Amino acid sequence: MLVRTDIALEQQIVQVGHACLEAGRRFDWPDTPCNLVVLGVANVSDLRAAIERVQLAEVRVALFYEPDHQLGLTAACTEPISGAFRRLFRRFALWNGQDVIFIRGPPHPVFRKSQLTNVCSMDWSYMRRS
Repeated sequence: MLVRTDIALEQQIVQVGHACLEAGRRFDWPDTPCNLVVLGVANVSDLRAAIERVQLAEVRVALFYEPDHQLGLTAACTEPISGAFRRLFRRFALWNGQDVIFIRGPPHPVFRKSQLTNVCSMDWSYMRRS
């Protein structure tokens, strides 16, 4: 499972779900237990390169294109793999949520009414343009 890390964190999580759902529709259920491993790629170019590499090894891949927000290709999920095919993914980093670009910025702090009163009573004149 490959997902772009250049999109918002909540979108990354949703895209993983969409791609896995698509793969579940397309591929047979495995005979043996398997693991879901989520790998992160930096951008759409890296995702396309990864997909090409996997397809060259004749591993089937379900792609997900996000129709909203003009995100395009966001994630890909392979058919269940085992054995030597797992080596195809050694060069990719495990997704960790740490390499996220915060598109909206950090969350805004929650202020108590007493804190807002203190902020509002401060002298802000130094902020005025000359």
